[in-house]
Amino acid sequence: MSASSATGTSETSATSRRRCRSASLRNYVRWRPTSTDELSKAEAKVLDVVTTPFTTFGIQTPYGKLWTLKTEREFTGSIKPTPLVLLHGMGAGIGIWVMNLDGLSKDREVYAVDLLGFGRSSRPNFPDTVEGVEEQYVACLETWRKEVGLEKFILLGHSFGGYLSSCYALKHPQNISHLILADPWGFSIRPEEETEIPLRYKVIIKMLEPFNIFSGLRAAGPLGPKLLHKIRPDIKAKFANRLGDEDAVPDYIYHCNVQHPSGEVAFKTLHAGMGYAKYPMLQRVHEIRQDLPISFIYGAQSWMEPLVGSKVQGIRREATGPVNVDLILRSGHHVYADEPDEFNDLVNKECRKFDK
Repeated sequence: MSASSATGTSETSATSRRRCRSASLRNYVRWRPTSTDELSKAEAKVLDVVTTPFTTFGIQTPYGKLWTLKTEREFTGSIKPTPLVLLHGMGAGIGIWVMNLDGLSKDREVYAVDLLGFGRSSRPNFPDTVEGVEEQYVACLETWRKEVGLEKFILLGHSFGGYLSSCYALKHPQNISHLILADPWGFSIRPEEETEIPLRYKVIIKMLEPFNIFSGLRAAGPLGPKLLHKIRPDIKAKFANRLGDEDAVPDYIYHCNVQHPSGEVAFKTLHAGMGYAKYPMLQRVHEIRQDLPISFIYGAQSWMEPLVGSKVQGIRREATGPVNVDLILRSGHHVYADEPDEFNDLVNKECRKFDK
């Protein structure tokens, strides 16, 4: 065999291997029963029970599209109530507010936003520093505010959305009339001496550290939907009575979280392990403008620390903006879904306090 012939064979083999790897990757992607179209259909199925007129649309920012829902209301009178903006928590999207949109829209326009890296919003790469991730989220939300034409609004964030809402309030307090934090993540300071954890759990935690939160769901391929139903039956239970279709929300959550894990990577950059933030908000909440009212809504059975709200009251005791703390007794971390009517009433009450 000539040298040129041998080279040609080598190049053909290399090309073949590359094609095989490319085909394997495509097959793996298809192996997960999802797509952006499937996510869109799942979202529409969940939102079908909302009776308040609404529109959904994308707002372009320098970092990508922010998928948005806006309820439509006609208001009479000389004073238009302040709009309410909802930011969901980890692994969720605008559909998660399905039991709140009607109740919260009685008095005002409501906007719900898919955070960058989640839901139907763009899933860009994020910086690998806490400061970089926070700046990208805040800048993206500020561009969104300008594009939709909001001058002043009430900002409500749940869990991870509460953390990001606080980041926004630190940077742009002049745009917010009231900050509402529903069972927010990222406030507590990690104790120097933690409760002793059994060795077997420490090993498991250490093994899982390199992975993103929903890696297992994506790795499960076609078994993913059944796996989600099995490990999170509470999701089905929370929404089934209101929606009629008990699979609608679990399927929506599945399609939200088996796409490209951009938001998960961002969260991992902010996460210090064991549920704590690398730069906890309790160390910064005193920097939020002193006249900004802050309300906390906690679930009494949540894994979050409800005493955080009381600690913030102490930290901001000299502030002119009040700090209010409410507790929903029969609720866990997902306060908006565990007791939606009570949650809606509390939010409406807090919103009305500062309508101008």
